[in-house]
Amino acid sequence: MSAKRGVEDLAEKNRLLLRQCLADGRLLHPTEEGTFNFCDLSQALAFCCGLAPANPTRQEFAQKLAEEIGSTSRKHIVLVLCDGMGVNLLQQHLAPEHFLRAAVDRSSTSLRAVFPATTPAALTTLATATWPGQHGLPGWDLRDQKACEFPKESLHNPIQLTILDSVVRDMRSKKPVRDLGFNTKEIYIDEPWVARGNSLRKMKFINAYNGTDFTEWYQDKHVTDAMNIQETSYETLGMPEGSQQAIQYFNNGIDCVLKSIEEAEENDWQSYIYMYTAHPDKHMHELGIEHPEVTNVLRGISDGLQRLWDQLRTLDATLLVTADHGHVTVEPNEMIALPQRLLDCLEYANVGVHGKGRHAFFHCRSGRQEEFQQAWDSEMSLSSFLLLPINVAIQEGLFGPKAPVPAARPRLGDFLGLSLGASTLVTPSELERFGGSSPTSPGKKQGAHGSLTPAEMRIPWCLWKPGTVA
Repeated sequence: MSAKRGVEDLAEKNRLLLRQCLADGRLLHPTEEGTFNFCDLSQALAFCCGLAPANPTRQEFAQKLAEEIGSTSRKHIVLVLCDGMGVNLLQQHLAPEHFLRAAVDRSSTSLRAVFPATTPAALTTLATATWPGQHGLPGWDLRDQKACEFPKESLHNPIQLTILDSVVRDMRSKKPVRDLGFNTKEIYIDEPWVARGNSLRKMKFINAYNGTDFTEWYQDKHVTDAMNIQETSYETLGMPEGSQQAIQYFNNGIDCVLKSIEEAEENDWQSYIYMYTAHPDKHMHELGIEHPEVTNVLRGISDGLQRLWDQLRTLDATLLVTADHGHVTVEPNEMIALPQRLLDCLEYANVGVHGKGRHAFFHCRSGRQEEFQQAWDSEMSLSSFLLLPINVAIQEGLFGPKAPVPAARPRLGDFLGLSLGASTLVTPSELERFGGSSPTSPGKKQGAHGSLTPAEMRIPWCLWKPGTVA
């Protein structure tokens, strides 16, 4: 059997394994039959504001969600996005009678995250109402190159494109990518739906990260209607002070929402208010998903949302609460470093303990793709990870119903390394820091996300509107 035929057989074997994992529920597809997707929700919100995304897909799904939200006739629409708050977390940490848990339990709408199940991919989908394959930001630290290189010419190539920072920067040089020749269209590829015409709603954007390149891009002409809240300091995570801060600042955000609603009522405006909180995600990355402080944060968020709905329930208002993705805990012994034999084949391994290593993008050295695939098959346990040629992942619709646009395709690399459970690919420094591989480090569990497991893909659809009994 030729080497090429052997590689094709490996690719087909892993395609069939992916399909088997999807069929038995070990993994969940972003467009699983009978479910709605986070991208459908973003399109629905655009429709509710009297706008439309540039490249709509699955419009029948979006229209159904828009009708459930209240479409263009609802006076006020409030979206609260709690980072990392998967359905399993609400069921694990909250009693059935708790406000958020009760809403999840009664919901008949099943919502899926986009893939990769990460914040950059999801928030860019929320901004553009397009899938990661179209908006081109499927995760953190994406390898890109400005242009063709010629001998003896000095270009800033390649870069590691990081979106969710104070400025969009190259994490290798720490320079803003605009200083390296990238313009807005080359960074974001698609445009935000709020830029596509005049919304029939007054818009407000509430979070602790306003004023960054990303928020100013997606808020477009509504950027002056942003409201800032404080963010919990990393030093307090794991202590009662940390959860207390998170809850306090979340409630400050709720106060901003209520102030915006009051202003809209006084001026007889229709409104769309979007509030984002980095919790419980921020706590879980540091502590894992089972920690008591995570319980405290979720209870505080639930109580704050109940307070918000108590003020909205007499108005013509819809309150929608969801998340960008869910979370899993990664134990020290589940942190896996790539063997040297595989690293020798690579130019760039986009791995990391907090998510990238759950959907690793691999860029191979020229001509070594087959070698990498064969080495993976012999070195890596198929019970923990699945290696897909990136074209197979595209054909299986993981990045959306349409093929990635040409500008987005290079950021995906040659292969996708997909975690089938909790095991996560990490860098050598992360293995030493968190995995207990050093005599001075006993190891430390971490929260992570980014793969297709149910815990990461099932996100809540919590909806309250006129007539809701809660």
